[in-house]
Formats: sequence, structure tokens, C-alpha cells
Amino acid sequence: MTTLTPLLILTVVLGLLALVLRWAFGSDRRGVPDHTGTDFGLLTEVAVVPTPEAAQVLASRLRRSRIRVTVVNRDHGHRLLVFPADAAEARLVLRDV
Repeated sequence: MTTLTPLLILTVVLGLLALVLRWAFGSDRRGVPDHTGTDFGLLTEVAVVPTPEAAQVLASRLRRSRIRVTVVNRDHGHRLLVFPADAAEARLVLRDV
């Protein structure tokens, strides 16, 4: 009976550890990432242009207006992406082009 006690204690401790780890790390409810190339996370698309030169011209115009911009090259053109808080202002700046 004395050899069974350490085994029982070890089993209980490992079981409790498994429950704590399941509670701490097992409730991740994040969505599955989109690997289609259309989801840019926090960024919002404000323009799509066909050439990298046009994208750089528009990006420099946005940067001069103090709007942070990212240019992404995709199959159907070069996309200009900004944060959602800057999207309306970025569209106004680009509308005058």
C-alpha cells in the first residue's frame, strides 16, 4: 500500500496540472486566419492601382499628409492600405488626384 501512495499523488498532481493548463490555454477563440490574400488585419484598403510607380506616387502623397500607408502587391494590382481611423481622410486626399 505504501508503493501505491506516491503513484496516486503523482496522478492527482498531473491531473490538476492538466486542468489548470486547459483552463489557462484552452479557451482561445480567435478566428482562423484568412490565407486568400484579401484580409489585411487592421488595415483598410483605400485604393488599387495597376503599377508600382502609381502606387508609390499615391503613397508619397498620403505620407505628405501624415497618413501612414502600406503598399501591397497582389495579382490584381497594388493596394494602398491605411488604418481605419485614417481611411476617410486618405480617400479625401486621393480623390483630388
